[in-house]
Amino acid sequence: MPLIVEDGTGLPGADSYVSVTDCEAYATARGMAFSASPADDAEAALRRATAWVDGSFRVRFPGRRRNGRGQALEWPRIGAEDQEGNAIADNEIPVEIVQATCEAAIRELATPGALSPDVVMAQTLKSASVDGAVSVTYAGGGGVDGQRPIATVIDDILSSLIGSRAKSGAAVFGQAARA
Repeated sequence: MPLIVEDGTGLPGADSYVSVTDCEAYATARGMAFSASPADDAEAALRRATAWVDGSFRVRFPGRRRNGRGQALEWPRIGAEDQEGNAIADNEIPVEIVQATCEAAIRELATPGALSPDVVMAQTLKSASVDGAVSVTYAGGGGVDGQRPIATVIDDILSSLIGSRAKSGAAVFGQAARA
């Protein structure tokens, strides 16, 4: 099935914000790899990337969808402004969305499923102990959301639309018990 790229009208069948050709040009200009061949792999990576961008950031996007539930993707939107208060046209796919989708697609083409991995909670536990003294069990980040990769370049690209996430040090979750 051919890739349907959103054109700013709020297409009901759109499945990407970016064409394969445009994503390949984006990657090449930045010294990264995004091969248009085989086309099926590149298109699938763009579909997954678009779904990930929408799923990860939709609650933080400004405005509301132009055609409501009648459109497949989160953009275009009406009543949207960037973080500086500049209006975003209701037929525009912001450059930030296009760039974020390209960055996500590059990662998805290199490692399919990298942005939305399946997580088995029992496999995220790490333990350390000293016989007769102390044992410590760490959980890697607190739940499934804590296991999702954070592509900081994508957060940074989208920050002009959605603001920035709090940048704090890595938290460690777990428990300690005397052995």
